[in-house]
Amino acid sequence: MASNQTYWWQSAAQAGPEEALSLEVAAGQQDRFAEVDALAARLLSVALAGQPVATITLGRGLHTPDTAKVTALTKAEASLCADVFGVQEQQRRGAWYLPTKLSVKAGAVDLPHLLRERPAHALTLAADETARLTAVDGADTILLWALLVPLFETLLQPVRLRAAGDIFPPTQQKQSWALIEERYRLLGIKDGALDAFRFGGGWHNLDRSGQQQARLDLLDTLAGADLVQLVARHRIQRLQGLMTGFAKKAKAGTPLARRVLTKELQPVASAYFGGDWLAVLDYLQARPHPNEEIITALPEPRLYVGTSSQTAGVAAEAGIAESEVQAMLAAFLGGGSPMSPVEERAAALRSWWAGFDRAHTVQSPAMPSLWGLVDQELMSFSRTEQGFTLQLYRQRLPADVLGLVGRLWETVTLQRHPGSIVSNPRPHQTMADALGPAGEFWHGVGLTAWFVCEGPYSRTTLDRVDRYHSKPLAALRAAGCPVDTALFRELRAAEQMLGPQEEIADRATSAVETPFGQITFTSGMGHGTRREGFERVRDVITRYRRAWAEQHLETYLQHRWRSELENVAHQLHRFVAEKGRAPTLIQFSRFATTAANHWTGGDLGALYTAIGEPAPAEQERPARLLAGDGYDFARQVFRELGGKPVDHGTWVNDPEETQRQWQLGRLATESLRYVQLQEALGQPPTAKQFGSQRLVWPWPGKEEEGWPVLQRVLAALTRTSLPPATASSPAAAGTAPTGDGHGDAREVLAKGANAPVAIGATAVRVIANGAPVDVSAVLLTSSGRVRSDDDLVFFNHPSQDGVRVSGDTVTADLFLIPETVSSIAVVVSIDTEAQPGAVFGQDARWEAEITQPSGTRLSFTPEVFNGRETVAVAVELYRRADGWKARAVGQGYDTGLSGLATDYGITIEA
Repeated sequence: MASNQTYWWQSAAQAGPEEALSLEVAAGQQDRFAEVDALAARLLSVALAGQPVATITLGRGLHTPDTAKVTALTKAEASLCADVFGVQEQQRRGAWYLPTKLSVKAGAVDLPHLLRERPAHALTLAADETARLTAVDGADTILLWALLVPLFETLLQPVRLRAAGDIFPPTQQKQSWALIEERYRLLGIKDGALDAFRFGGGWHNLDRSGQQQARLDLLDTLAGADLVQLVARHRIQRLQGLMTGFAKKAKAGTPLARRVLTKELQPVASAYFGGDWLAVLDYLQARPHPNEEIITALPEPRLYVGTSSQTAGVAAEAGIAESEVQAMLAAFLGGGSPMSPVEERAAALRSWWAGFDRAHTVQSPAMPSLWGLVDQELMSFSRTEQGFTLQLYRQRLPADVLGLVGRLWETVTLQRHPGSIVSNPRPHQTMADALGPAGEFWHGVGLTAWFVCEGPYSRTTLDRVDRYHSKPLAALRAAGCPVDTALFRELRAAEQMLGPQEEIADRATSAVETPFGQITFTSGMGHGTRREGFERVRDVITRYRRAWAEQHLETYLQHRWRSELENVAHQLHRFVAEKGRAPTLIQFSRFATTAANHWTGGDLGALYTAIGEPAPAEQERPARLLAGDGYDFARQVFRELGGKPVDHGTWVNDPEETQRQWQLGRLATESLRYVQLQEALGQPPTAKQFGSQRLVWPWPGKEEEGWPVLQRVLAALTRTSLPPATASSPAAAGTAPTGDGHGDAREVLAKGANAPVAIGATAVRVIANGAPVDVSAVLLTSSGRVRSDDDLVFFNHPSQDGVRVSGDTVTADLFLIPETVSSIAVVVSIDTEAQPGAVFGQDARWEAEITQPSGTRLSFTPEVFNGRETVAVAVELYRRADGWKARAVGQGYDTGLSGLATDYGITIEA
């Protein structure tokens, strides 16, 4: 850009919306936005009239993405959106900045509809309508992210700020409301729209119905505005940010796109220019930078795998010995063999499959079940389920196969520490992950046949096995290697021919001498059933498994490594297209670690070679601290920490000891990650690096006492030195930390346990870490349902019949609770607006404390949630005889507040 030339947008960037739009018209630029402005205005009109605009469909399972769909589009609008907002279309115009992962707040767009149809719970339900997308591949997602959500959030900010309550100091509240009023003025919304909302406007003098009416009045005011003009004013304000950002980077001429399009400005470019940087420059009357490269398509991946089979032909063509070609190929691949690391592992999987197939083929009722043949389960040392044999593959697979798996998958790379290749404590698990859905399905169907026939119980039946294993079956179809559906017809028929159910029982006989002679007592305890006919079902599965392998196994294995490597190559090329440079090793590891661990033993350099790219750095291979098997090591840690197997009597009669042993087992499992971190870091990890706050420490002093104990055990087993602070710690020597001598008077509740509480004021405080949460309460009748929607007590309806909510605490005056209320559920839910995509788990945990003025102090810390739970019932206060009790619940919901509301009878929209 010429520094002495004046452009229309330079004045527009500093002007008010009306003047800026006039300058845009004078420059002849307004027509380019006519269709998008009209689209936004019509959808806004639909929403303000009370109609839904978008829907969220939750994905099933951890790895299935949610989807967002704008349902209010006409056919013509849908066609326009496909062209303007389609992901591939925007990428063809150079928008490689589009996020691959995105959380879409569709609830903001549907909030007007919810305010009219469900006014009492609109904000809560809108917060639930957040899509945690793992893949961005639809025009509707980009339409929401770039255009609609920013518009609706601006217009409805007064409603959201009032719903948050007085959580900010008065000075900050005044500033926030001044900013909102200025935005409304710039949008041309008439004076008085915010009279009831603004700071000092009397909002707190309104009752609940009055506040609901104020929200509806605001919607009516917005609906009465000139929406096309309002949308245009909102657009020009966003474009003014783009103009300002461009000007800052244009001191020495037109800047490159990646220097201007920050994360804040990327949605603006996608919303109004279809992601086309050249269209942005045309709007700003600027010529492209001479080094600007608009990449309209990514290069096709070129994989260097399978070249070892071509050495003879290459040698003949070049007139040299094949051994020389093999040596050159080995040097290129960076190893001692002309066979690539990927080829080696694919060949090992073929060998493993042969052993796996034989194990299932010869299985008979006289043998233990094959549960444990594939390393897919969580480690468990305190107690294992009936029928499960830990590391069964050691007994049932050939020694040469075990050796191959142990050698080829013995190392991995940690995504956050890619500079080193470290020990892999579970090579058989990594191998099973590399094999993927084929192993999952064929092993799963074999186990189903066993447990249906031999007992003691099965998670599904043979006639439902296709539905139970629908996920791996769908993946096999997508890979072009489907399972013959005739298998399921034969299994249904075979199930009809099984013998009758026979009880499996443990029986004991004892004799007692009496004056009348000897009396014999026989007792028995049933623990499941069995049905004769396993061999027939086994043979059906074997026939179909072998037919599948003969037809598909080779193609399937090639699909497994090819799809993962091509995905890495695609992500690399996309990174280069977006950033204009190659990724660093740690940036590469973010999308390449899984493939490297599956196919190159964690060697990122070998993975770079496989996709034909130069590696930016070489990884180190530190001395291995985990010399043997990971399971053996973890067992030693478990024993050293005081762990012991939990027998049936302890499991039934001592839940606290059972829980403590499970927690020690969890620490033993996590110790493997500690050793990996120590190898990668070159020294023992700190508590923060290890993530000790995610774990439960079953010592009186909790983490303060348990952390040095764990460090001492691991230092002894790995024969390494302790950090100085740990070596001198009294806790590490086995003594509890000193204090004031009073101890902790709290009673710790295990999940499901209960304790009496006095009939008085009872405070339940939920303390959360890792994610912001909301705390609420639900008043329930003896049927477990609410009397009305008012029985949901939360920040926007903070009190009801003796129960009140304030911040992180629910207080129940038990002597004031009506007789119609039998229990009070205290609920904790993640604030998904503040932290989109967050779920309860290792990184987001909570604990509950129950206190009373009488001195009652109870606490409950649940185990780590392992699903997609965003809501949990923490504790329950319930009537018992003439008093009250508290119960530790810890029940999670992966369906959000709407799922909990359905269970409790709170009316929600479908």
